[in-house]
Amino acid sequence: MPSLPPPSIEPITSPQVEGTLSGHRRGRLFLRIFVPFCIGWTLLLLLGAITLAWSGQAQEGKAWVAPVVLLVAALAGITLAAVFADRIAHAIFIPLRQLVRFAERTGHGETGLSIHLEHASELSMLARAFNRMSERLASQIAHIDQDSAQLRAILDGMVEGVVALDANERLLFVNERAIHLLDLPTDRPEGRRFWELVRVREMLDSVGQALSGSATVQRDIEWPGTPPRSLAVHAAPLRSEDDRQVLGAVVVIHDNTELRRLELLRRDFVANVSHELKTPLTVIKLCAENLDSGGAMDDPEARVRFVSQILQQTERLSFLIVDLLSLARIESGKESFNPQAIDTAEALEDCVARHREQALARQVNVSAQPVRANLWLWVDDEALTQVLDNLVNNAIKYTPAGGTVRLSARPGSQGLAELEITDSGTGIPDADLARIFERFFRVDKARSRELGGTGLGLSIVKHLVTANHGTVQARSKPGLGSTFTVSLPMVTGTEG
Repeated sequence: MPSLPPPSIEPITSPQVEGTLSGHRRGRLFLRIFVPFCIGWTLLLLLGAITLAWSGQAQEGKAWVAPVVLLVAALAGITLAAVFADRIAHAIFIPLRQLVRFAERTGHGETGLSIHLEHASELSMLARAFNRMSERLASQIAHIDQDSAQLRAILDGMVEGVVALDANERLLFVNERAIHLLDLPTDRPEGRRFWELVRVREMLDSVGQALSGSATVQRDIEWPGTPPRSLAVHAAPLRSEDDRQVLGAVVVIHDNTELRRLELLRRDFVANVSHELKTPLTVIKLCAENLDSGGAMDDPEARVRFVSQILQQTERLSFLIVDLLSLARIESGKESFNPQAIDTAEALEDCVARHREQALARQVNVSAQPVRANLWLWVDDEALTQVLDNLVNNAIKYTPAGGTVRLSARPGSQGLAELEITDSGTGIPDADLARIFERFFRVDKARSRELGGTGLGLSIVKHLVTANHGTVQARSKPGLGSTFTVSLPMVTGTEG
């Protein structure tokens, strides 16, 4: 049996099929072939080699035998190498690619991913470590999202507007209140520059000062909008932990519109009360001084006129004080009301009867329209009487001679009955409709004082109606008259 060359260990330096043909004593040939196997046929992934050896009798004229044997051996080696490479690729290369894709998807923000390798190896241990990392990452992201949602819900529920910006004036966060107060786009404006959305110079200056790192800025800004608003702005810089760098700014916005309106009403109220008290007191003082000086002793008509003026102005003061006290009790909630069933038709007829003489004196026709049977109100009797008297009294005073005042009632919605007082008077300008229920507000101040009254009637009407769980509204066109609609609870059978 021919002997093969002895085994040998040689370094593998190239992923090439190599062969050597050498002679041996006794006329025999020896052929050794190295077939490397690797992944991707690169030296870096060279894993080993297959060595094939062959010996045969050297014969003259058969030199072709060695190349043929070499070719066959090379093909066999290549086939074996391909099989080994495929097995190794499934064991190493494909799992590595799966791990790389897993890492890339996780890096792009996908959570809840997992990878499973079939063969137990170091790579499967790495895959299990990746899975544990993915679970912890998903849990941490879920906690962060939950905290972020809770923080947004808290900030969106605040009465104040909150705006956070980075150092480049890009919006990082805007709550719902700030979007409303600053008239920003309803879709989330985060990422846009603040000056692209807000063009009010005072606001931009406040943000600029905060981003420059200066002290906290506090400023009152009259915001142009529909409707205009009075805003209190508080802008503060956001600094890094070492306090060396300004990272952005936070702006807190409070709507002071209602506070300013109440402050204006308070000032107007004080001024109006002072005027309403000063005018009759001045008249009383002058009449009393004339009587005291004896200048009217020889003129009986003058004395009667002075005494009449004193009595008239005293009565005016009395009415004013009574209305002020009544309004104060209603607003404070100390006024008690006792609702009861009241026939609507009877209430309207009684009101017309009480004002018949006043209407005749001004040549105004006052009437009550027929009311549907069994339309009953559930309100305080005295409050209803005062509401109807004030509205009808105003309608008669501001309706010229030959005009009409009509009272009507009908069932409304939501368990309320609608009472309407309509006149053909001078009407109310649109700009004044929103203020007619304010204390001491008069559309025509000169004519109102000439006609008498304290300027508190409509304010009292509004508070009385509200206290009886109703509403009051006004519609009017200048020169075409006005309509006041009072909605009050109806009797539904559940009262008692």
